[in-house]
Amino acid sequence: MNFDNPIYAVFHVAAFAFFVAVALSGFMIHAGLFDHPDQRSNHDKTIPTAGGIGIVGGFGAGLLALALFYPAYSNMGLLGSISSLALGAALLGLLDDIYDVNSKLKFFVTTLLACACVFIISPPTIFPLIVGGIPIPYWAGFAGAVLWVFVVTNGVNFMDGANGLMAGSMSISFGGLWAISVLVGASGTMLLSFVMVAALLGFLIYNFGNQAKIFSGDVGSLPTGFLFASASLLLVAEAPKFGLLYVGPILLLPFLVDILLTMFFRASLRENLLTPHSSHLYQRLIRNGKSHVQVSVLYGIATFLMGVITVLGLWFRLVNSVSFLALWVCICSLVYLVIYKKLSSRAKQQNPQDG
Repeated sequence: MNFDNPIYAVFHVAAFAFFVAVALSGFMIHAGLFDHPDQRSNHDKTIPTAGGIGIVGGFGAGLLALALFYPAYSNMGLLGSISSLALGAALLGLLDDIYDVNSKLKFFVTTLLACACVFIISPPTIFPLIVGGIPIPYWAGFAGAVLWVFVVTNGVNFMDGANGLMAGSMSISFGGLWAISVLVGASGTMLLSFVMVAALLGFLIYNFGNQAKIFSGDVGSLPTGFLFASASLLLVAEAPKFGLLYVGPILLLPFLVDILLTMFFRASLRENLLTPHSSHLYQRLIRNGKSHVQVSVLYGIATFLMGVITVLGLWFRLVNSVSFLALWVCICSLVYLVIYKKLSSRAKQQNPQDG
């Protein structure tokens, strides 16, 4: 075996990721860590949690297989460094699952991990415009990349509240990142993305459905978000001539729009953004009678469409234009606002005294 056939190698290491994720996620069902429902929960039963250990273990198994069977692969050191930081995010998540870590401390540690990640990969140096781009000072590129990693890491964690939602949508987003990396020849991003697809699918077997057998917990959602943000930065670094800075945000738009607009509405109501809440659109949909499966499939379809749009944008050389990003931000935001308004109107009709 060698790395002369990259497609063979990718599927080979992904197989290790998938089966280890299946095994570890299944083991965690009986490990004794539980998620107890509260007033913000979208479930009403005590469910095993920390199944994200399967995601982390599967990803690690895939990279270990890469090191064992394909030691000549040149980017192994870089992928190992990124994975070490992702393990730090996983440990932070595991501590939070067990001890409920203070949110300010979580954000501080996440920021440190984001800084280390951007330093290792290198920040973007060009800001793509409609035609061409403008150079970015190192400090500005570094700050923007750190903000990106921070937002995605915590944002994916915020969206992990419905059965199959996080793992399903993120496996599709990683799949889109893999497709783009194949088209532009970004080998490190290709490997990282496809191994994560396999690991997420191994966990999803137990998590998808209206009655999930196990939840991911922060131990799974934090490193998943961290690795997606890292992989999208790695893609930019590996294929600089394509101007792929907006690929990550476009692929993740269904999540990002929900996260950022929800934060905007909460801020407009002067709510403390650091306090737990149940205001995300997916949570409102569940409270209005949609099942976990329906919500997860809805977000999955939206994420798949953004993946197709991103690939087409690359094919027609539009993805490196800020106007292309702005167009889809506006479209996704409009969809969010229409659904949000309908749900708000329905809530007022059901509880007229609250209006």
